Amino acid sequence: MNEIDAHFLKGVELFNRGAFFEAHEEMEEAMNLLEGDTSDWEFYLGMLRAAVANHKLEQGEVSSAQLHLRASLKFLEAYPDRHRGIKLREFRSALSAELARVEAGASVVAPPQIEMAP
Repeated sequence: MNEIDAHFLKGVELFNRGAFFEAHEEMEEAMNLLEGDTSDWEFYLGMLRAAVANHKLEQGEVSSAQLHLRASLKFLEAYPDRHRGIKLREFRSALSAELARVEAGASVVAPPQIEMAP
């Protein structure tokens, strides 16, 4: 496992534990290590924005969370259903459902989980 993958997978673990700010930090570190390889830049950015969105929801910043959820979905839409070991189709679906609940004014919105593909 390379350093990029190590930071990214740590970010996934933190996300699934509900440590969204820390997850964002790890995913950002993975992005910083990409250097000139921008082929997966939007994937990492989409995952990072999902973490930021959930951090914003924890802080009660609903409009900011909506913005980040929409951005996350936009960045992730071009990637295949399984990407970098992530069940991305399921994650996009969960993010879409989360966004719909937030937009509907739900007072409590459970964050999605990032599932790993076998």
